[in-house]
Amino acid sequence: MLTLKKLKNKLLKKYFLPFPFLCRHIEYSIIASADDDIAVNPSHRLLDISVKAIQHAQTVDLSDITKRMGEPPYYLDIWPGEHYRLLAGFIKTIKPKLVIEIGTATGLSALALLKFLPSNSRLITFDIIPWQTIPEAVLKEEDFKDGCLEQRLGNLADPNIFSNNKNILEKADLIFCDGPKDCIFEQSFLDNMDKLNFANSPLLILDDIKVWNMLKIWRNIKKPKLDLSSFGHWTGTGLVDLEPITK
Repeated sequence: MLTLKKLKNKLLKKYFLPFPFLCRHIEYSIIASADDDIAVNPSHRLLDISVKAIQHAQTVDLSDITKRMGEPPYYLDIWPGEHYRLLAGFIKTIKPKLVIEIGTATGLSALALLKFLPSNSRLITFDIIPWQTIPEAVLKEEDFKDGCLEQRLGNLADPNIFSNNKNILEKADLIFCDGPKDCIFEQSFLDNMDKLNFANSPLLILDDIKVWNMLKIWRNIKKPKLDLSSFGHWTGTGLVDLEPITK
């Protein structure tokens, strides 16, 4: 039976350039000029924080999270190439009081963010389905007992759900968005974010910015931004300064 994935690869191979090599997971991407990227220049704040986060990423130990995984690949041990150690590095650098994650999935990112979160801080992770329903989930009920970690259910691309969570989003210090990459959610979420009045000038970490469906979204962000893919996820890691440019 021809699955959707096999059909996609067959059509891509027939009508587009063939993949130059084979590996476990491969995606089409594109490169583009930087001089006409409206917000190509990162702020000094982004550069300073990123350098420190990268330094922390070299030494952070996430082996206790890796032990929860059933079988390889052990993503948390891969750096650069995977983003988990970089996420932990950002936590150690900015010591946020409130972190928002979009896309709980298996919980690996949540645990990496939670690992070095200050004891009086919170991590709220959003998804459209409960983490307990994910067969590969590494989260445990005990991870939620101290109140630092909370999962909320809802699609933040929905204006009503976004509005219901507006107050908590405006208090965020760090936002990590790992959405469905469907050309709809991320753009809707970013459009809604532009309407917020942030209290703490948060940073936004955007996952998978090199994936085809994310290329235009990343390119069109009109805020100081920095491509950290060489130190993060092989599918792309982008950092956006949500501090008002007028400051």
